Amino acid sequence: MTSIFLQFPPPPRRTHMTAMEQEGQLKDVPVTVPFSMPDYPKLQIKQEMMGRSNLQRESAQLAFLTQEQALWRKALQTWKNDGFICMLEEIDESKEAPAYLASLSVQLLNFLTWVKSTKVFLFPQISISQNELMTKYSHVSSWSKSPIQAFAWHPHVVKFAIALHDDSVQVHTAGSSICPILKHKLQKQVADVAWQPLSASVLAVACQSCVLIWHVDPTSLAVRPSTSTVQVLRHSNHSPVTSLAWSPDSNHLISASPADPSLMVWDVPCETGIALKRDRNGGFTLLSYSPDGTKLFTGTPSKFFRIWETRKWRCEVWSQLSGHCTTACWNPDGTVLLFAMEGESALYAVRFNKTGAGESSESLVGSSVMVADLSQTDVINEAQEVVQVGGQVKSIVWDKTGERVAVLFGDGSAETSKNIVALFKATSSPVLELLPGGFVKGKTGESAHHIAFQPSFNDGALLSVVWSSGHIGYIPMYFVPSKNIPSTQSIKFDPRSPFTSPLKSNVDYFLN
Repeated sequence: MTSIFLQFPPPPRRTHMTAMEQEGQLKDVPVTVPFSMPDYPKLQIKQEMMGRSNLQRESAQLAFLTQEQALWRKALQTWKNDGFICMLEEIDESKEAPAYLASLSVQLLNFLTWVKSTKVFLFPQISISQNELMTKYSHVSSWSKSPIQAFAWHPHVVKFAIALHDDSVQVHTAGSSICPILKHKLQKQVADVAWQPLSASVLAVACQSCVLIWHVDPTSLAVRPSTSTVQVLRHSNHSPVTSLAWSPDSNHLISASPADPSLMVWDVPCETGIALKRDRNGGFTLLSYSPDGTKLFTGTPSKFFRIWETRKWRCEVWSQLSGHCTTACWNPDGTVLLFAMEGESALYAVRFNKTGAGESSESLVGSSVMVADLSQTDVINEAQEVVQVGGQVKSIVWDKTGERVAVLFGDGSAETSKNIVALFKATSSPVLELLPGGFVKGKTGESAHHIAFQPSFNDGALLSVVWSSGHIGYIPMYFVPSKNIPSTQSIKFDPRSPFTSPLKSNVDYFLN
């Protein structure tokens, strides 16, 4: 199968950027021509807020002269401040320690080193640094370099929340000059934000050591909401939290950490959580509820993922992948799951039965199907410029009409591939079909770090893109969803009539 990008319309010229979709085609305009969506927040993240602070936080005790202390006092102080292993190292290096105590410390250190190396062999994700962990499993491409750390549209109004590198979360609303800034002492290294589906004000924030639940009153004039409006959800060893998912009925919040084998299910009003599953193969990296609430996708750092049916919390395990699942999304009725894997340039899909209330959901087939080859390739635009597109997939998003799918390419792709977002026209009934839609490009030299469809756009679909310059762009796609087009005639099917198999098409990719 050859790259589907060879069937795409030409990408915009170097001096142009994508503005909108009209009459089924993406339109571009010169970068010098200002284009914006009226009444949408116009946001340009300042350069000084895009870099992580390198300031060292020094302890106040360093301002005082050290005093001689007994060995046992120094050991206890080291244990309190730096941990048990540092205490053993302190005893081993001390000249005051008796020989038997120093020998015991060395033996314990050797044993703990062996335990740690065995654990790293079994769970390789714990051997990488915190920053590398966040970059690898965050929903944002190049997390440490991105202008933002996390982004989420409100489900009902034109409002979004963004997390910045100074550990603050900002809430921007259309038509309002008031921008609440959320800060908390536990709000560090934010990796995900999620609005509660049936609420106007509740925002969950995934942090390094906990999950914070902010209650952001939309009628309040406060720019800095008090910390009295926040709930703290914590569980031992559940860190760093990198993914959140609210159940569509808002009854539960799920949180996941790649370093914790416990998948936490939170009862937010009661501030209590239970472990849904303890996975011996490591933690969880990705969560995605189906829109109907009957299924929950959970990705892992290993080469498998699970699909849970949420009535009895039984699961199907999908294994023998070529790499861990990097991204996944559902179609609007929850019957098709699209996903991509590390080390592959392709989209895969699994189809599920459509279920009613109280029914369990199972996949129709026992294996996934590749629906689009996204291999990296060179294409020519109208100015005869060579543009590199495709590669490893970082993010897939599906709009609420089910007719547009956008794909963002990630850290495994060439730098030039990150400048382009691929757009597909999609149908999922009676078969899944992905057709070339076009390429979304920003200003000259800009690369995309995050994509999302706005849930409350009513004139088709609207794609938001966070660009490397700190600019958040909006690409409206004006079309009438097929479900809103009245049928003017009935089509009769004769099983005896000849037909051409869709598998013979070089342009269309189907999933039966």
